[in-house]
Amino acid sequence: METLNRPRLLQIEILFHLVFWLVYFFYPVIKFGDQYDFGFELYESLLNLGLIATSVYLTYFSFKFLTQHPGFIPILLALIGALIYLNCSLKVSDCNCSFRLCLINKSVEYAFVNTFFLAIVGFKKYILSQQALQKSEEERVRAELKGLKAQINPHFLFNTLNMLYANATEIDKSLAEKILKLSDNLHYLLHEGGKQEVPLIQEVNFIEDYISLQKARLGEKIAVDFQVQTDKPHTLIPPLLLIPFVENAFKYTSMMKGENLLLNIFLRIEKKQLEFIVQNQFRPELASSQSENLKRSGIGIKTTLRRLHLLYPDRFSLHTAQEEELYKVIMKVDLA
Repeated sequence: METLNRPRLLQIEILFHLVFWLVYFFYPVIKFGDQYDFGFELYESLLNLGLIATSVYLTYFSFKFLTQHPGFIPILLALIGALIYLNCSLKVSDCNCSFRLCLINKSVEYAFVNTFFLAIVGFKKYILSQQALQKSEEERVRAELKGLKAQINPHFLFNTLNMLYANATEIDKSLAEKILKLSDNLHYLLHEGGKQEVPLIQEVNFIEDYISLQKARLGEKIAVDFQVQTDKPHTLIPPLLLIPFVENAFKYTSMMKGENLLLNIFLRIEKKQLEFIVQNQFRPELASSQSENLKRSGIGIKTTLRRLHLLYPDRFSLHTAQEEELYKVIMKVDLA
């Protein structure tokens, strides 16, 4: 089916209405114009057209409202009845008959024309619904193809990492361990990251693997203290909610010179209350950029803030503070 956008469909609909009323107006001329006793009354024809068109568009433009509020249908029928009565009272009927017969004829005519235009409304809605279904199906197919493509790339990556891990175990076991942790982290990102909730222990393991990789990269430059306090390690939390703050701390710590630079990470869940604190050292010249990080730095922090607002509206707090030479991020979330 050819897809018609709404402006194009509206143009076609307006053109159809114009053609219909032109044919309706000149139909008596077309049918009876060759008869000797036929007389065309312009005023009566225009008045008749105006009255029946009024009834049609009362129905046409109130159709959606009436489907939602059927109690108003008797009012509409009463208005159309009044128009029919007015039509016959003004003697704009095209038949030389009694007033009662005129009412019957005009009632049939009004009913036919109104039903015809209601059929147009239904046909238009059908076309739009079919186009919406077609668009939805096309988007579904594109999403499925995109998903299949996305599955191919990680599959190739994990195969490559497995090959590197197998080779590294024979050469350098510490390197093999790092490759394995990287593979685990990627697996968590791709498979667990798409879930709504994961057990806390999985998120903790993910952070620990990430810390191990960063310590291997930075060596003795950094000293990390990661503490977890909870008696319910299987408490469900949104995946990847904590890691952006850890990434941010490593980012700014790596900007500094020196060794054994302190980075503290503290996680506690008690009675459905999550508290997460990340501290890292900073230089005065880097303090301004660190304090503005939540507003301007990286997509990860901004995305996390957005997720917090969506998942826990009015149930979380996020603050930053500078104490001596430590930059601190404090997040508290009511998980209940």
